[in-house]
Amino acid sequence: MRGQPGTFLAGLARRLTKIEITGLENLEVLDQPGPAMIVVNHTTIVDVVVVIGTLHKYGFTVDGPCEKLKKSGCAHRRHLRPVGTSDMWNFQLAKQIVSGSGIIPTDQFNGSSAYRVALTALRNQECVLMYPEGDVQINAQASPRPWRRGTAALAKSVAMPIVPIAHHDSRKLGTGSAQRSILQALTRVVKRPTIHLMIGKPILASEIANLNEQETSTYLEEKLLNLWKKVSALT
Repeated sequence: MRGQPGTFLAGLARRLTKIEITGLENLEVLDQPGPAMIVVNHTTIVDVVVVIGTLHKYGFTVDGPCEKLKKSGCAHRRHLRPVGTSDMWNFQLAKQIVSGSGIIPTDQFNGSSAYRVALTALRNQECVLMYPEGDVQINAQASPRPWRRGTAALAKSVAMPIVPIAHHDSRKLGTGSAQRSILQALTRVVKRPTIHLMIGKPILASEIANLNEQETSTYLEEKLLNLWKKVSALT
């Protein structure tokens, strides 16, 4: 499983939960060449299983480069570069899975290095996945919270489509610290809970071309919040 977190999380998602998806057709924009970004709300560390596992199932993987790429081509629709906590490299099992993958490690207190790597990836025509809230300090409604600066800065630096993804309610799987959340998810004795996942229409570069960075952040936040309102109404 070294370098294959997408494969691992897709299998884990099948075991832990049932996922109902709306808007799969909106992922088609990612089949086009060129830079792109995915933005996702964040409520608990376990929602990464839901989102990354689902995207892998439909051909968008965070696994490392395919070994057979040079010989026979890649079977995936696209490889993604998610920005994820550097804490994953502190645990032996997690480190083994994520090392060599496309994940960009970030320190939640100082994301400057991750920002530079993500910007380079976009300029290299890659697709970056962002959790713009930057942490999982969940509120009572599990609604999207204010964004940190990096996502809007990237959106203004590179012209690209941005695909919003909202989910509700991953708290059914586990909450709290990373270790506690994962333990709760893995030791559930009740039937698998259903998590709703909604993929929104791509936000085009032309929609934010005349906005400054703060206006861009507000615009994108509202798009994700409105999408979350729709998906939360399904529960």
